[in-house]
Amino acid sequence: MLDKLISIQDMNLLEKVNELIGNVDVNKSVFKITPDQKNMLMKSEEDILSYDFITDEELNEEEDKWLIG
Repeated sequence: MLDKLISIQDMNLLEKVNELIGNVDVNKSVFKITPDQKNMLMKSEEDILSYDFITDEELNEEEDKWLIG
């Protein structure tokens, strides 16, 4: 499920998801994560909010360039 959530690029959909889960108490999480994992997730959220990411298409293009050498 996290993979699907991470791949969403539609900001309107992400806002709706945030509205749905915004009231969830993260201190009562079902999943136990390490402090490093939590830091990574927080950094990822910051990247998303600041649009500091590339699209899947851009990633595929970069990968193709890298593979061709």
